[in-house]
Amino acid sequence: MYQDNHLFQYFHLILLCTIHKLFKKKLVTMSSSQQVLHVGILSSPGLGHIIPVLALGSRLATLHNVSFTVFVISPAETEILKSADKLELIDIVEIPAVDISNLVDSNTKVRTQLYVLVREALHAVKSAISAMRHILDALIVDLFCTQALPIAKEFGLPNYVYIPANVWFTALTVYCPILDEEIEGQYVDQVEPLKIPGCKSVRPEDVVDPMLDRNDQAYREHMSSGVEFCLSDGILMNTWEDAEAGTLKAFRENEIIKAIVNSPVYPIGPLTRHDQQVIDESTNDDRNFVLNSLDQQTPYSVLYISFGSGGTLSSKQLTELAFGLELSRQRFIWVVWPPSEVGSDNSFFTTGKGSDDTPEYLPEGFLTRTKILDW
Repeated sequence: MYQDNHLFQYFHLILLCTIHKLFKKKLVTMSSSQQVLHVGILSSPGLGHIIPVLALGSRLATLHNVSFTVFVISPAETEILKSADKLELIDIVEIPAVDISNLVDSNTKVRTQLYVLVREALHAVKSAISAMRHILDALIVDLFCTQALPIAKEFGLPNYVYIPANVWFTALTVYCPILDEEIEGQYVDQVEPLKIPGCKSVRPEDVVDPMLDRNDQAYREHMSSGVEFCLSDGILMNTWEDAEAGTLKAFRENEIIKAIVNSPVYPIGPLTRHDQQVIDESTNDDRNFVLNSLDQQTPYSVLYISFGSGGTLSSKQLTELAFGLELSRQRFIWVVWPPSEVGSDNSFFTTGKGSDDTPEYLPEGFLTRTKILDW
């Protein structure tokens, strides 16, 4: 699809033009001996957050000669960070873990824990930026780190929010404080769809997780992040014009949305992860083995199962799912994480720590009856 070389070159050109727009003032004032932009990006914990950040950094570093420093709060994903640290123009700075045990309990949702963890780490983030030998030209924060935007402003840095999701999600997030004032009761109990000016309406049952319970702290944190999105100098989103033309148009032309979001939006996608591909040994092809296999299947005949880096199953659940997939006699691709008995929320901050080359937690004989790929 968009892996066609010419189309990729087109997206690279769009991204390069975007970068020039973002930092044009810096480019004008930099001397000839300082032509490489040095950008910092702050990532919250979790593979699902770190991987998109590294994808952005890798694209900018390898294709546009932008030097990147990635600040990772409370990192558990040691293997992927070691791999990224080998890239010449990317530096990894690990922000030490912060003890938040006195601020959360067993009922605190993982999203809330993320916001609390970032908030408690802000002092360390500020110290890490202050201690850098080479001053940053700009700071980008991911969608859970918007509380760090005042730090960028304190250092006089252009600051941006990076949202590796679509524009529709961003529209719902920034409009959430307005919905909070207009709608009484829980969103999921509403009869009519939630209307967002200039954008497609959202069915009440389709709202994002933190909007499911307006009495939970996760909802209040989510609303705050929507406000903070709009305080940045720009919002970067992993999408492109043709994918969400209508919603992007709303951000640029709808007067109600423009009054809420003063920051310009930049569609910089599609950003995808291309490292650690599984080589097809049968053809000695460096294209991903999974993609080669899918090309040989009947359309819509393969199940894809993935619960994300935070969707950890217990041993019993994992075994039941494995047997179910096998007995279904359906072709499938399953992204498997080692089981956890403490629940997905509690295992979120440790998923990705180290590697597991021997998945002995799968049912006996499962490996011999199915094809296992080492990711």
